[in-house]
Amino acid sequence: MSAQPRHWDEQYETERDRLLQALGKVGQGGVVEAIQHIGATSVPGLYGSPCVDIGLAVAPFPLDASWSSRLEAIGYRAVAGYESEPEQRFLHESKSFQLFLVESGSEPWSDFLVLRDYLRSDNAVREDLSLRKRNTARESSELIESLLPAAREWWIAERQFSPVESVTHELRDAPMLWYISGGWALDLFLGKVSRVHHDVDVVVPRRAQMDLQRHLTGRGWTLITPFENRLEPWPLHMQLELPRHQVHAHRGDDFIDFLLTDIRDVWAYRREPIVVRSLEKMGLSTESGIPYLAPELVLLSKSKNTSGRNRPNDEADFERVVPRLDPERRAWLRWALTATSPGHPWIQKLG
Repeated sequence: MSAQPRHWDEQYETERDRLLQALGKVGQGGVVEAIQHIGATSVPGLYGSPCVDIGLAVAPFPLDASWSSRLEAIGYRAVAGYESEPEQRFLHESKSFQLFLVESGSEPWSDFLVLRDYLRSDNAVREDLSLRKRNTARESSELIESLLPAAREWWIAERQFSPVESVTHELRDAPMLWYISGGWALDLFLGKVSRVHHDVDVVVPRRAQMDLQRHLTGRGWTLITPFENRLEPWPLHMQLELPRHQVHAHRGDDFIDFLLTDIRDVWAYRREPIVVRSLEKMGLSTESGIPYLAPELVLLSKSKNTSGRNRPNDEADFERVVPRLDPERRAWLRWALTATSPGHPWIQKLG
């Protein structure tokens, strides 16, 4: 093990091209939505083993045998114990490259990047980690993961609302209504960034989807839509019909997740259209003019976890936001939960 020389970036770029040729990008018949250099070799000056770690966000995840065989064809073998969720790993037969495959938009993906950027930014932390890696028998991955709480705090302090502001800049001249949604909308409501966010969610009216498509393609974004556990390109001029309700926008390393929503005379809940909210109540705005979805609507969406996975961020968001809801918004959320999920544990907490 040694301090990492600069040529690791060149090795990563060469291997990235081979991987993209083997697996392909989503929207072009492949499965890779994002690929990044991660781990010790991605941080100049950090002590570590001479193996280039590469993170891949793939859809669908986990890779099935047909896609895994493409990795095997270029020298990769599955790492025992990491064959499925939450992470697949593959080691090259030369032991020069290791792949970390996770679900697109997942918390493990954002953790890869938060840790890397934190270590790149702080020389003292980087030197301390290098020293501990030299002088301990603990696994390097355990040492790095122990930095996650500090790395997340750094991300919050460093980024603040800049990801939302970047999206606002992209949409400032868009010819349709739009609202920041998801966890970012709750933080805008609270007036502070409370946690790391994987991406920025934006709600737009379903009937304005062609305006959205023209606006984004005119600014160089590539548009992909999820459907039946796969990602497909969104062809120009094609209307997306239910159950399609998402559009992933990519440009370089930038990503925005758009949610097509029934907004006409009222906002209607996609999962239960009888649940509606007036237009004057559905949206709020910051002092600087950033529009965002009302917190009770965001919490209603978070209450229905269609993936069946444990989502502690949603519970934490609820606990942070509910004390700040005025009586009317609180009562509406209780009614909406009673109508859609009668046994939901949040109902009792709403009083």
